[in-house]
Amino acid sequence: MRALPLLMALSTAVAATATAQLAAPQQPTQRLLVLPFQASSADSAGSIALADAVRDRVTTLAKAKVQVIPKAKLCEALKASGFPCDGLLDDQQARQLARFLQVHAYVTGGYKKDGTNLTADVRLIDITSSGMAASFVATNGNPGTAAALADAVAQKLNVVIRAAEPVQACNDDRKKGLFARAHTDAQKALQADPNSVGAHLCLATVYEAQRLPDSVLVESQRALKGDSLNGTAWENIARIYQQRGDTVKMLQAFTAQARGEPRNVGKWLGIGQVWRQMKQPDSAVAVIQEGLKASPGDPQLLELELTICNEAGNYACSSRVFYQKAQHDSALVADTAFLKPAIGAAQQAKDTVALEYFTAAAVAHYPNNASFRRTRASAYEMRAKNDSALVMLTAALKIEPNDVGTNLQIAQIMVDRAVWDTTAAKSVPKSDTATLNRMRAAFAQKLDSAKPYLRPGLASSDSTQRLAASVIMLTAGSKLAQQAQAYDRAYPWLDTLLQVVAPKNAADTLGPKQQVRVNGSFWYGLSSVLTLQGPYKAMTEIKGSNAVKCNAARAVFDRLTRTKSALLLGRRVHPPTADQMLGFVAQYEKAKPQVQKAWKCSPPLN
Repeated sequence: MRALPLLMALSTAVAATATAQLAAPQQPTQRLLVLPFQASSADSAGSIALADAVRDRVTTLAKAKVQVIPKAKLCEALKASGFPCDGLLDDQQARQLARFLQVHAYVTGGYKKDGTNLTADVRLIDITSSGMAASFVATNGNPGTAAALADAVAQKLNVVIRAAEPVQACNDDRKKGLFARAHTDAQKALQADPNSVGAHLCLATVYEAQRLPDSVLVESQRALKGDSLNGTAWENIARIYQQRGDTVKMLQAFTAQARGEPRNVGKWLGIGQVWRQMKQPDSAVAVIQEGLKASPGDPQLLELELTICNEAGNYACSSRVFYQKAQHDSALVADTAFLKPAIGAAQQAKDTVALEYFTAAAVAHYPNNASFRRTRASAYEMRAKNDSALVMLTAALKIEPNDVGTNLQIAQIMVDRAVWDTTAAKSVPKSDTATLNRMRAAFAQKLDSAKPYLRPGLASSDSTQRLAASVIMLTAGSKLAQQAQAYDRAYPWLDTLLQVVAPKNAADTLGPKQQVRVNGSFWYGLSSVLTLQGPYKAMTEIKGSNAVKCNAARAVFDRLTRTKSALLLGRRVHPPTADQMLGFVAQYEKAKPQVQKAWKCSPPLN
């Protein structure tokens, strides 16, 4: 964003530095930049103080070996570009600044204060083969002082700086093809600094020229002892494994390299794409998420992660990424092309947080979209907010009054939310039938309110919708019979249900409809037997001609026939209960010959 003014300002600073060098003979040729360490806002002042102290201490210790960029020059360049003098730069900004200032290496890292303990996670990054590279943790112990910590950091840096001169000689001799001399130079550097990263990397280039890949690997691995995040060392390791055909180790090496430059999105994308091509979605996602920790909300990383999650059918992953994308770009939730797959992924993953977020946005941006209102209702249902779901479905039904699915959703919620208060019922004395009947009537009324919304489903040409309506009817009828013992209110539900799911032919005895038929038959048979006494008594007391009496009798005995058939089919639900009810049916059937004889019914009663 500020690259152009920064470049101009830094170019001016570099030119001024070069002019000053002409007038100052015997200046060291190597230039080092010391930057404030990354720190929390509470520790930022300590970080800046530490960097200032390190800068001063390294200048004192290594003034004959390296030219440390003074703070005044650093501030001049940064202020000219609108940056604060003591701003904490991320890794990309630090690298850009170092290149613009034309330094050979720069110091960065992290700083943390824990009580009186101060810790610095230091990285010395080489950008011009200067031989100055290292990473280490420094602490001044307890109690801690910034001066003591700065001295510890500077002493370690001084060791690396002093070893850099023979490393440079090693690199020069290697370029000339003087491999033996280069090896000797590297050994001198290692005597000064046993973990000299530059020395091991120089030896790696020597062995590479000599076509000794195993030795290149060994030296690159040794370089990591001095700098575990060294990009060149990891690059060497990755290429060797690539040559050997070991793609997994190659990718692991490139991932380690990316950790040294965590905001380099291109690296994370490249690694993720290779894992994707290898059909390893979990590894690809893990890498991308690591990149997102340094670059939260990066659109390229999120888009690749979403693609990989979708390809793998990992809906939980897809839902999470859709949600992350929306959090970083609120304009997305106004686009149906984004909302529809986002809602779909959240539904598949049962991600209540994402579904709540996306459906709320969908209804807000598209209030006249019935589909979005239905999905919003589903989100409410997942969170057990049935009243809110009904409000949303009612609004959807106003938009699309003939939609069968919406009607069935409303009916389902009405039936599901009707709960018989078992505790209250138990507290009522058995002798207080009036109170129990009032409770049953109120319970039945709640269930009966769903009937208008079931009719479109029962009349639908879609067998799936008819089955859904039948299941809802079964739920309502069985609730009335099983929970409330309101058999008189259950009977109409179950009688209608058995007509809806009646077999089309003798072979229609399989599938989910048969399961509904079996369960419905059991509860119908139970409800029919336990409410038959009233109709039977009314039949016996009926006045009028024999024809009138026979019609009444025929209705009762036809019901007995249906009841018996239902109990025989539903017997598997609970055989003891069914057998008991069949016994009652048999008692009623014994009266049939007497009724037939007394009223001389023609045709005879079946």
